[in-house]
Amino acid sequence: MSPTRPAATSKESFASLFEQSEGAGNKRRRQYHTGETVEVTVVAIAREAVFADLGGKQEGMFERVALSDGEGKLRVAVGSRVSAVVSGVDAGTGQVRLTPVVVRAGDDGDASPLSVSATAAGGAPLLVEGARVKGKVTGIERYGVFVQIAGTSGRSGRGLVPTAETAAPRAADLKKHFTVGQEVEAKILSVDETGKIRLSIAALRADEERGQFESYAKAERSGGNDKKGAAPAPRNFGTLGDLLAKKVKR
Repeated sequence: MSPTRPAATSKESFASLFEQSEGAGNKRRRQYHTGETVEVTVVAIAREAVFADLGGKQEGMFERVALSDGEGKLRVAVGSRVSAVVSGVDAGTGQVRLTPVVVRAGDDGDASPLSVSATAAGGAPLLVEGARVKGKVTGIERYGVFVQIAGTSGRSGRGLVPTAETAAPRAADLKKHFTVGQEVEAKILSVDETGKIRLSIAALRADEERGQFESYAKAERSGGNDKKGAAPAPRNFGTLGDLLAKKVKR
């Protein structure tokens, strides 16, 4: 039995029925086929499923677990945009089943939490904007470094770390800082609708420094560093952390 979408309010139900009656017979529902790629927006979240707008008053359904991380935390919210593949169509109800490939931030710009991506279609990592990923350097150009994300193969899993996002000194020779085959960690900045992935090593380091500083500042506020056995304040924040720490001490 297929999961059902959460019940709408009476106002929404009336509007929905009105739209259906007005449009009945005027427009045939589009037929989707297994393997087809679609771009959808999440419109409702149920206990076991996530529903997305396919356009033309049609909706597709993801299994909730496919859009959750290893700890069961849902990676999307209403408004999140998802690139997906049609994994099946119910012959009786016509309901379109979807498998996620890329999760993007919603219109409010809310980014996904920093964590390793879950698994998408075919066992490949689910590419989530804002997620932390590992990979290997496959090419070095003057404009940036190409990285093959772990668990992927081919162009669909290869991202570019632009020169400004490599964390290398300005005007530095990238070939002196990176080598083909080198393992790196980066943050997914964006995945456009053509599949091009933009990565950042600098943004990942900034996130780490911010997290370290926030932990340090919290310990300072609670007086944790004066307690016996308390962990010492983290060192080597880097430029950002040092500047922020000085401001706190003032």
